[in-house]
Amino acid sequence: MKILIACYSRTGFTEKLAERISQELKSRGHIVKKDRIDVVNRKSCWNLLFRQIYQYPLVGLALISSSFCHWWLKSYHQPEEDIQLHDYSDVSGFDHVCIGGPKWCYTSYPIARYLKQINGLEHKPVSAFATFGGPPLKVFELELIFTPMNRQIQKSGGKLVFTLGVSSNYHELHLIWIFRLVSWIIFRRSLKSFTVDSDYGKQKLKAFCDKIEQENVSVIKID
Repeated sequence: MKILIACYSRTGFTEKLAERISQELKSRGHIVKKDRIDVVNRKSCWNLLFRQIYQYPLVGLALISSSFCHWWLKSYHQPEEDIQLHDYSDVSGFDHVCIGGPKWCYTSYPIARYLKQINGLEHKPVSAFATFGGPPLKVFELELIFTPMNRQIQKSGGKLVFTLGVSSNYHELHLIWIFRLVSWIIFRRSLKSFTVDSDYGKQKLKAFCDKIEQENVSVIKID
């Protein structure tokens, strides 16, 4: 199977996850190509905070109201960022496409632009991966990144089949201590136990690659 891994990584943690996925799929005999997504102008973390800060109260409301969360994830405005030319602007020649980036409240701005610009995604199976500061909280981390990505992938004609999210155990604004405390309170586990090199991360990565292979087998059977 020929697989593309397209990735935007601001601080290197999502790139590390993309490399682990690539290594695992190559070890299974698949042809893997990587497409690095870069921004035209890198903004400071304070610039990003300023652009996101109005969303934080709405994120808080989404955490306490499932009905608001459902509505908000369909309705919020997704910011985008100009990206540089990349290697594969048309992905029609691949059997499967993996797309990943960090969580910036929701979809990271360069990935949002990539999903709008990419060609050849129609009827293509797509898997999404992401890194985020905290532990894998169902709403705050997983749903707030993968629900919008799913909607954006569908708009581009693709079909999201599986997701993979792990903690970076890092925060640019040095707020990681909050997430570490949350991890102990909710999961009784250190935040490191949810990173890509943890047992949790390795198990999730294996399941992610298993799902990619299973999806390809089901497509072959249907064809």
